[in-house]
Amino acid sequence: MDKIEQAVHELREEMITLRSEIEKLSTLVASLVASQNQTQFQQGPERQHQQQPQRQAPRMQFDRIPMTYTELLPILLKENHVQTRAPPRVPNELSVWYQSDLSCAFHQGAPDHDIEHCFSLKIEVQKLIEGNILLFED
Repeated sequence: MDKIEQAVHELREEMITLRSEIEKLSTLVASLVASQNQTQFQQGPERQHQQQPQRQAPRMQFDRIPMTYTELLPILLKENHVQTRAPPRVPNELSVWYQSDLSCAFHQGAPDHDIEHCFSLKIEVQKLIEGNILLFED
């Protein structure tokens, strides 16, 4: 039994390591997708299909806010500054980095990301800040 227990222990350690690596890869992929979406958002639809290998688009900068997006969303909804979005379609085949354990209230509970990492909500909040509609006191 000791060999089996040792093997189980080793497998558990390996699973923990693999989960950690998957989480790192998921974060990296999400960052890359967000970066690609930012580039498309900044360039507009008429320039998305043109390749510009010599110039790299700047990343969209989000102002820091003095609360979490989880705390902010109910306030924005109550004040009618934003509306929730329809959840995106769940792919038939889930990728390795798909995070079905996370859900986004802004996307009506859609899986694969949480509200703190919701790029769409961050864009909406940034627009409200830049339009002086959303102001934070020091």
